[in-house]
Amino acid sequence: MKDENSKIEERLENMKNFYLKTEKLLNSLPDAIPEKTKNMLKKTVLGDKDLKKLMEGIDAHRPPRIFLIGRTGVGKSSLINALCGAYVAKVSDTRSCTEGAEVYQCKNGDRVLMEILDTRGIAESECLNTETSAEQMLLDQINEFSPDVAIMMLNCAHRDDIITDVEFMKKVSKEYMNINNLKLPIVVVVNKCDEMRPARVKRADEYPQSKIKQINEVVQYYKGIIIKNGLKIDSIIPVSSLIDWQTPDGMEIAVEEIDNLPQSDIDNLQIVYDGRYKIEELLDILEEAIQDFEAQMGLRMAARLNEVVKRIAKQLNKIFTGISAAVAVTPIPTSDIYVLIFLQSVLVALIASLSGRDISMETAKEFIISVGGVTGVGYGLRTIAQQGVKIVNVFFPGAGSAISAAIASAGTNGIGKAAIAYYLDEKSIEEVKAKFDEAKENKSQNN
Repeated sequence: MKDENSKIEERLENMKNFYLKTEKLLNSLPDAIPEKTKNMLKKTVLGDKDLKKLMEGIDAHRPPRIFLIGRTGVGKSSLINALCGAYVAKVSDTRSCTEGAEVYQCKNGDRVLMEILDTRGIAESECLNTETSAEQMLLDQINEFSPDVAIMMLNCAHRDDIITDVEFMKKVSKEYMNINNLKLPIVVVVNKCDEMRPARVKRADEYPQSKIKQINEVVQYYKGIIIKNGLKIDSIIPVSSLIDWQTPDGMEIAVEEIDNLPQSDIDNLQIVYDGRYKIEELLDILEEAIQDFEAQMGLRMAARLNEVVKRIAKQLNKIFTGISAAVAVTPIPTSDIYVLIFLQSVLVALIASLSGRDISMETAKEFIISVGGVTGVGYGLRTIAQQGVKIVNVFFPGAGSAISAAIASAGTNGIGKAAIAYYLDEKSIEEVKAKFDEAKENKSQNN
C-alpha cells in the first residue's frame, strides 16, 4: 500500500506538470482555427475553477487533525486503518498530553496521513471524575490541538451509557466556538456493526435484513440520547472497521501478533479479508464536514488518493465535453474536425498521465482510433453526419449546429470515459470500446 500511495502521488505530480503544459499545447492548434476559438479553449481549460482547486490541492494540503473520543475497546485504531485502507495503526505515540489524552501521528512510511488526538471516554478517567481542573486541562489540550473534525465513537455491539461523554462534547463544542468563532464538526461513528447477530455474517454485502434492522435500532437509540441531551452533531453513521491482515509472503496474522513482526513486514501488510461497512460513506461525511480546504485535501490524500485521481479525470472529461459542444457550433463546415481531434487527443493524454504514463499526442490519437473515435471508421460516418447537418443552418438557422454539438459532445464524453476505463481502471480494450459506445449513446440521449 505504501508503494501504491507513492505511485499515485507521482501520478498527481505528473498530472500537475502536464496541466501546466496545456497552454503550450493549446497554442499549437492548427492555424486554420480562429484566434477567438483558441482563446476560448485556453480560458475554458485553464480557467476552470473546480479543476484549478483540485490541482492546487496537490500542493496545498496538510494532514487533517481529528479529535477522537471513545471508550477502550471501541475500535479507534481499527477505524484509522479502515479509513486509510492500510495498516497504519498501531500508530506511534509522538507526545503525551494531559492524563486521558494523547496526540498521535498516523503515518505511512515518512508521510504523515493524519493527526489524531485520542481520548478515552470521559467516564472512564478516574482523574477526570475526581479533579475538576483535569477536565479543563483536557479541554485546553483539545483547543490547542484545534481539530478539523471530532469523531465520537460508540460500540454497536452493546449499548453504553454515553451521557457523560455527550455532556463533555457539548463543552468542547462550546469552547471551540468561543475561541475560533467556528462550529466544530462532530460525527458520531457507531463501530463494530459486524458483531451484531448473526455475528458469523461478516461481509457487508451479505448482511441480512435482520442484522441491518438491529444496527439501525442501535443507531436510533444513541441518536435519541444525543438529541435529548442537546448535543448538535453533523451526522451519525454505523460502520464496521473489520480487516484481517496477511504478511507479504501470504501468512495470515492476528491483529494481536502484528507488533511482533519485523517492521518491514508491518509496513507491507496486505488486506486478506475486508469486512468494512459504510467506510466510504463515512469518508464522504468527514470530507463534507471538514471546512478547511487544505485539511479536506489532506483527508483525500490520506484515504482517497484513487478518488482524487478519478475526480480530476472526470472534471477534465466534463470540461472537454463542453468545449467540444461549443466548437461544434462553429458555422464553417469541417473546421471543427481538426479541433475535435486535437481536443480529444489532449484529453486522452492528460488522463493517461494520471496513470503514470507519459504518452504522446500521436499515441493518444491511436487510442481514439482503436476505440472508434473521431478519426476511426466506427465514428467516421457520424463525423460526416456532424458536418452535414450544419448545412441545415442555411435553411433552419441554429438547428444543424444543435445536432452537431450533441454529436460532438457525446463523442468526446465517450472518449474521456473510455480513457478513464483503460488507463485508470485498467480495463481491456474490448471493455473500453463497450464503455465508449455506452457513454456516447447515453450522452446523445441526454442531449
